[in-house]
Amino acid sequence: MNLKNVRKSKNITQKVLATKLNMDQSTISKYEKNIINPNALMLKKLAQMLDCTVDDLLKDTG
Repeated sequence: MNLKNVRKSKNITQKVLATKLNMDQSTISKYEKNIINPNALMLKKLAQMLDCTVDDLLKDTG
């Protein structure tokens, strides 16, 4: 998942993103480390908060 790259490109911290989504920062960290995966609804919310598409978040970074 490309969440970390998109988040950093928008200059948003994990803490700020987590606060906006009413969740723990540790959850954002787990998403970024591919420990857990967000469900479809959360992917849509993340994309909205980061002003990107779900596809942008799901792009393989290599």
